[in-house]
Amino acid sequence: MRYRTKVSVVTGRKEYRPGSILPEDISAADLDFLKSKGFVTPTDISPAGDDGYEDDVIFGFQENMPDLYKDQDQIRRMRSKKEVYRYAESIGLDLGENFEVKSLKDLQDEVINFQEEKLTGDLDYEAEEDEVL
Repeated sequence: MRYRTKVSVVTGRKEYRPGSILPEDISAADLDFLKSKGFVTPTDISPAGDDGYEDDVIFGFQENMPDLYKDQDQIRRMRSKKEVYRYAESIGLDLGENFEVKSLKDLQDEVINFQEEKLTGDLDYEAEEDEVL
């Protein structure tokens, strides 16, 4: 069985972005950990590896998008500006080229605020849809 990532996964010195399909030769220990944390979902793909997706591109709406976000404590535990920058990039937030002149705390705050706005915006949109129906 093959698995699609919900979050960025780094294993075997290679990074797999959200939506990527993990290779068949991923270690059992890594796969067990990812499954236990809910970071991957099983996917049905042909044995030849043709899953209908271009490399790492997901088309359409993702209902599980909020699952991709880290919570506030996880963001606060990030200890480098580059780590915060890479995570921000993975969720669609551009911290700008001058991110290194900002403090680590300011970068973390930007990411947390971005996520809260996205989640609140998604919830507001769903509430509006319910009212229309």
